[in-house]
Amino acid sequence: MQPKIPPLEILAIIALRQWLRDRNAIRNGRTCHYQRSGYRERRQRDCDATLVRAIDFERALSTLPVDQQAALLVTYHVGAPRIQIAHALECSYRHAHTLLNTARARLARTLERLDLL
Repeated sequence: MQPKIPPLEILAIIALRQWLRDRNAIRNGRTCHYQRSGYRERRQRDCDATLVRAIDFERALSTLPVDQQAALLVTYHVGAPRIQIAHALECSYRHAHTLLNTARARLARTLERLDLL
């Protein structure tokens, strides 16, 4: 049975996934997509908002310790299970589990403090 994740941490996970999409869009030069209706190009401020959102999230993520950042990124970007996280970080399964839970909670508090949720 999966443990219940607090709502604030769910918002942090959603923000993490949005940041990954934004970062990939910026990296691939796809910040100015065409809208479906009439193929009008998005306004520049929408592209700027994507950049600002990605930079703000990176600032929040950088406040976490490196092992917690790694646990979050490996879990939500790569999609690896906790046993692979434990192997990659050279720690026990239980420590990887605790590391991931702590990272989610700290990221949620940081995002809330920076008013990014």
